[in-house]
Amino acid sequence: MSNKPRYFAIVSHCLLNPSTRVHMLGRRFAVAQKICDYLLSKNIAIIQLPCPEFTAMGYWRNPQGRQQYDNVFFRKHCLKELSPYMDMVEELTRNANTPLCYIGIQGSPTCSIYWGKHKTNRYKTESMEVDLKSPPIPPVYGVMTEVLNKALLEKEIQLPFLEAPVKESLESPIALNFFKQLEDLLHIPKAYHYPQEKETH
Repeated sequence: MSNKPRYFAIVSHCLLNPSTRVHMLGRRFAVAQKICDYLLSKNIAIIQLPCPEFTAMGYWRNPQGRQQYDNVFFRKHCLKELSPYMDMVEELTRNANTPLCYIGIQGSPTCSIYWGKHKTNRYKTESMEVDLKSPPIPPVYGVMTEVLNKALLEKEIQLPFLEAPVKESLESPIALNFFKQLEDLLHIPKAYHYPQEKETH
């Protein structure tokens, strides 16, 4: 087995499959493409987690806040969905593969890193209306992100958590800051890069 380091990133499901998002989050494939192009250009593998909202409630679900998902039943559902992926992460890590980060989804009540300030609807419960100007410090994780973090820590795996700016244009300050964070995090020494495969015709 090669001693050369191997890397992988863990990403939320809808980063690669925006069709599972509720309509308020949009379908910005350009952000997903840029993130994936960057990772793959560095020979970094990608583990796509399941979407617990989609597997629990399907396509025609209404937008909800973190408050509605923060219950014992949904947390158990998240843990069940994540379980085989946590085994995958553990097995890869035990075999000379290094996890670099988890990439969550901006504005998601389940997969965000900075849930932030949200409005209260007429039923006095939380609704999605992201305050992008003032992300909370320390971060307020989405429900699945919180479950994921606990599951990783139980396996003694600590990762930086980044938030994909899926509601932004690529030129926005928030998007530019995200890609700077990604560049800083994934600044892998050239000695660790795999040689690019030659195209065959």
